Amino acid sequence: MKSIKHRLGTAVLGLSLSLTVGFSAFASAAPIFVGSWNLYSGPSYLDVLPPLYTGQQAAAFLFGGSAGDYLISTTGSDADAIDFLAWYDQYGLGQARFAQDYLKDSGIAGIYDATADASAMVRDHYYEEAGAYPYVNYAFRLDAGSEVPEPMSVGLLGAGLLGMGLLRRRTARR
Repeated sequence: MKSIKHRLGTAVLGLSLSLTVGFSAFASAAPIFVGSWNLYSGPSYLDVLPPLYTGQQAAAFLFGGSAGDYLISTTGSDADAIDFLAWYDQYGLGQARFAQDYLKDSGIAGIYDATADASAMVRDHYYEEAGAYPYVNYAFRLDAGSEVPEPMSVGLLGAGLLGMGLLRRRTARR
């Protein structure tokens, strides 16, 4: 009975250590501003049937990597003000802000071709007012140097090995 309690205690200790390592590694991942694009920088729907892009997919297309590498904001290039939103144009409806991974695809899959389809990079409704262009998406990439591979699994493996070592030590004493 003591052996089971001991192993359980060791596993709990290992789990709490691995959670601490995992959360501190996550907290240290700093988003880095990599660039911006205006909503209408994509192809015109009048010339071709352009692809649909979520905010994150547009960033990956423009700056490389995969969509999951990016955080998108509509507030500017300050990493402390990321709002996880992107400007989208909706076919037949106009501009709107949606979640950075929003996808609305009503027609041909992946193509901006039907009412309410939404893309974060397509030339549809033009902005013609004087002054600064208001529909700009800002892309931030998570710092790749802060990635920690499977901290929870490593911690659990360590806890299991520690428990087995302690059990073997105890058995050897008898």
